[in-house]
Amino acid sequence: MRSADGRIGRALGALCCGLLGGLLFVPAIAAGRLADDFVLLRTVRQVTGVFWPFSHNDIGQSAGAGAFYRPIWVLWNAAVYDVSHSPAFAHVLNLALFAVVCAEVFLLVRGVAGSRAAVIAGVLFAVFPSHGESVAWISGNTDLLAAALGLAAILLALSPRRSIARDGGVALLTALAMLTKEIAVILPALMAVLLWIPPATAAARPRHYWRPAIVMLGAVALVLIPRTLVVGGIGGYGGQPLTPKRAGGALVSFIAGGLSAPQLQLLAHPILLVVPLFLLVLLAWGTYRARQAADPITSRLAIAGSAWFLVALLPVLDQPLNLNTRNGDRLLLLPSVGLAIAAGSLIGRASRPLLGRTRQFAVGAVCVAVGGLCAVSCVLNAIDWRTAGTESRRLLAEIDRLAPPGAHLVALSVPTDYRAAHLYPDALDVAVQETGRPDVTLSACIPVHVLTLRAGQVSFRALAGGLWLARTTSRAPFDVPVLGSAAAEIAGGCRFAAARDQPNAVLGTALTALVKPSAGSGGRQVLIYFDGLDMRRIP
Repeated sequence: MRSADGRIGRALGALCCGLLGGLLFVPAIAAGRLADDFVLLRTVRQVTGVFWPFSHNDIGQSAGAGAFYRPIWVLWNAAVYDVSHSPAFAHVLNLALFAVVCAEVFLLVRGVAGSRAAVIAGVLFAVFPSHGESVAWISGNTDLLAAALGLAAILLALSPRRSIARDGGVALLTALAMLTKEIAVILPALMAVLLWIPPATAAARPRHYWRPAIVMLGAVALVLIPRTLVVGGIGGYGGQPLTPKRAGGALVSFIAGGLSAPQLQLLAHPILLVVPLFLLVLLAWGTYRARQAADPITSRLAIAGSAWFLVALLPVLDQPLNLNTRNGDRLLLLPSVGLAIAAGSLIGRASRPLLGRTRQFAVGAVCVAVGGLCAVSCVLNAIDWRTAGTESRRLLAEIDRLAPPGAHLVALSVPTDYRAAHLYPDALDVAVQETGRPDVTLSACIPVHVLTLRAGQVSFRALAGGLWLARTTSRAPFDVPVLGSAAAEIAGGCRFAAARDQPNAVLGTALTALVKPSAGSGGRQVLIYFDGLDMRRIP
């Protein structure tokens, strides 16, 4: 009877955590296609069969073209597109994938820390404020699918049955995760982190208990062979090299972003950095108290969760999180599992022996309040993605009206993000062509981070030598690099540089900049710009 009750409780807990996570992002179903979704759309339209993605990179280019190798992700989205061309259908499946990941987190923590910790961890993961980019954006499903497959591999590896069939399943799921997104290269290390936790019972460790991590490592190594052949080397984003400064900045940005909500705007209001700092200190204090209370399993769980978070960030330390636009939040999906393990274990296991009944009630009330605020943050983030989708469709229609047949458009300013939701951080040219204007080419210049949609915020004045002086407001600032050069070059040869003296600008933004578009191509070149609300043409 107890075994049956345990199975029912396990299934019910996983279902509730999954439903909670999925329901929070329901408003994003109406977001439509945004940013890289149009590149993905172009790729899936090229798919000619099941084996086609295995000989092309993620944007449909043949062998040796660089970029990423994600054939399972491409196949998934091609299948979704074959079933329905509606972006709403793709968004619904994103919610379903996220629900699966939330359920897997519950099951994982239940297996290593117990049912009470699992409930807390599952709910915390479901309401984690930084998951919007993965869940509310169609292209974010590469992280969802990789996490779902990777966590399934870990759950299977942690099962008590030891057999060749289990090892084969672990290897297959790991390989599928690796063929979905490169972040899965870290799965063997994450498995090792969990194997470091001692058994919850007095039972001795089974013989060869490290074997799952070795199996995963073998699967990752095998996938690296075709990946190297297809992308022609390491692949990836390219751009800025990995340096100690960049890696350190990325680590700080991910920790600050992972322990805060997108709406806080940490760089605009530095006092709010006290929130992630307080949570970091609280995590360290809880781990220390667990050790002091002679609770080695709980302290190890907290340490293992923190280690999971840090280890899962290692492959992405060359891509710092933009704390203004939150571009990069998707890279926190897998690391945040570690935070759920640590927080769930400390609250669920250590609070009883460390706190009296009254203090336990107070801690519970605080947790409910924080969880409620996080849930509200997720809903608001989903609404922002829906608004971004509405604006994207409107702006694309405006560009269609502004572009003469066969024109080359030079967009002096482009809305890259609306609050924490994407508009066109890149690939605006693909968006224009994929929405009915294949005759039009486009070069994008200075990126604008839109906080408030209002006309007239962005303006340009022509200077000598083909330069343009750009000015904007703090509610639609220019997004400029924090790490790296003060000047940036965008595809097509358009360059911009922020003015040096920016006393009123937030770190990573500028209110004044110089823009120099590339040389025109005869009378076909048309200059346009985003003014804070609309796309306008420069006479």
